Amino acid sequence: MSKEVKKENQLNGNEKVPFVTKFFFGFGDVYGGGVFNIINFFYAIFLTDVVKIPPAYASIIFLVGKIWDAITDPIMGYISDRTKSRWGRRRPYFLFGVPFIFLSFVMVWYPVSFESTFARFLYALFSYMFLNTVVTMVLIPYTAMSAEITLDYNERTAINSLRLMFSLLSSLLCAVLPMMIVKSIGDPKKGYLTMSIIFGAFFALPYLGVFAFTKEKNFKPATTKLNFKELIIEPLKIKTFRLYLGMFLFAYLAIDTVSVIFPYYMKYYIGRPYFVSAVLGVLLITEIIFVPVYATIARKKSKNFAYIVGALVWMVGAALTFFFRPDWPSQLLLVVAALIGAGVSAVAVMPHTILGDVTDVAELKYSERREGSISSLATFLRKVASALVQALILLILGAVGYINPKGNEIPKQPESVVLAIRLIVFLGPILLLLVGIYCAIRYPLKPEVHKRLMETLNAKRLGTNVDEGALEELERELI
Repeated sequence: MSKEVKKENQLNGNEKVPFVTKFFFGFGDVYGGGVFNIINFFYAIFLTDVVKIPPAYASIIFLVGKIWDAITDPIMGYISDRTKSRWGRRRPYFLFGVPFIFLSFVMVWYPVSFESTFARFLYALFSYMFLNTVVTMVLIPYTAMSAEITLDYNERTAINSLRLMFSLLSSLLCAVLPMMIVKSIGDPKKGYLTMSIIFGAFFALPYLGVFAFTKEKNFKPATTKLNFKELIIEPLKIKTFRLYLGMFLFAYLAIDTVSVIFPYYMKYYIGRPYFVSAVLGVLLITEIIFVPVYATIARKKSKNFAYIVGALVWMVGAALTFFFRPDWPSQLLLVVAALIGAGVSAVAVMPHTILGDVTDVAELKYSERREGSISSLATFLRKVASALVQALILLILGAVGYINPKGNEIPKQPESVVLAIRLIVFLGPILLLLVGIYCAIRYPLKPEVHKRLMETLNAKRLGTNVDEGALEELERELI
C-alpha cells in the first residue's frame, strides 16, 4: 500500500488498529477504573480511624478535593489540546505521569502521625488534592486520545470496549483486594501503606505501555482560548454533544444513585449488610462479561441502540429490587444483581465509545480537533452532577427521619426511611435512564451518518472539493 493511500485511509477512518495498541491503550484504564473505587470505598474510614481526623474535617477534604478536581478538568483539556511536542499532544503526559501516579497514591494513604490534628488535616487535604491533580493530568489526555487512535467507527468501539473491560476488572479488584491486603498485614497503618505501594505500581506502570505502543493522529494543536465561553459554552451549542451528554450524565447519575443508596438497602431493608461485597462482585463481573455482547450489538446496529437495550435491562432489574422480599434467599438477590450488571454494562461503556464520534462533529464545526476540551467538559459536568445527586440522596434520608447508628449497633429505621431507600433504588435509576433513553433515541450520529461525516472531513483535511450540499445537510443533522 502506498504512503498516499495509507494516509488517505487513516484520515478517512478506514485503517485497522493493531491489537498490541488496543491492548496497551485499554490497559491504561485500570487507573481510571480503580483509583476512585478505592477512594470511595475506603478513604473516609482511613481518615477517621487510622489518621484520626474528625469526620467534620474529613468532609472538608472530600468537598474541597471534589471541587478542585472538577475545576482542573477543563483547564487540563485546554492545555492538552494546545500541547506541542515530538510525541504529540497527549502522550507526553503519560510518560511524565508515571512517577506521579505512584507517588500521589502512596501519599494519600501514608498514615501521618503529627500530634496536631490540624497538621494531619492539612497533610491529608494536600495529598488528596495532589492525587486529584495527577488523575486529571493523566486521564484527561488519556480520555481524549481514545478518539485519536483511530477515526474508524467500529475500531473505536473495539478499542473502548476493551478499555472498559480493563476498567471494570480494575473496579472489581479495587473493591475486593485492598482490605484483604490491609488485614493480612495486621497493623492497619502498615497495611494501608503496603496496599498503596502495590496499587500505586499497578496504576502507574501500564502508562509506560500506553506511551510506548500508542500513537496519535497528527492533528494540529487547537487554538481555543482559556475562557469560559470557549471551554463550556461553545461545545454546548453542538446538538450531538448535548444529546451525548444526556446519555452520559444520566447513565452515570443512575450509577452514582445506586452506589450511594445500595449499602443502606442491604443493611436496613434486606438485613444482610455483609453480603454487599458478594452482590457488588456479581454485578461487576456481569458488567465485564456483557461488554463484548454490547460491542457486537453496537457494530451490527448502532451504539445508541446498544445503550437503549442496556438501559431497559437495568430498569427491569431496578423494578425487581423494589419487589424483592428480605426473607427471600440470597441466591435470588445475586440473580437480580447480575441482571442489573448486564444493563449497567451498556450504559457505562457506550458513552465512552460514542465520545470519539462526537469529537468528529466538533471538528466539522470548528475545523480543528478539540478532544481535550470536549472530554474534559463532559467529565466536569459529570462530577458536578454527581456531587449534587449524592447530596440530594443524603438530604432525603435525613428529611424522612434517618437514625444515625451509635457504636456497632444497627438501629431499626422508621418505615418512612426504609420506604425512601427502596424507592430510591427502584425509581432513581429508572427516572434517570428514561432521560438517557430519550437522548439516545434522538442521537443523530448513526453509522451511516458517521460514514458521510468522515468522507466530508477527509475531503476537508486533504484540501479537495467538498460537496456543499452534503456539508449543509450534515450541519443541519448534527450541529
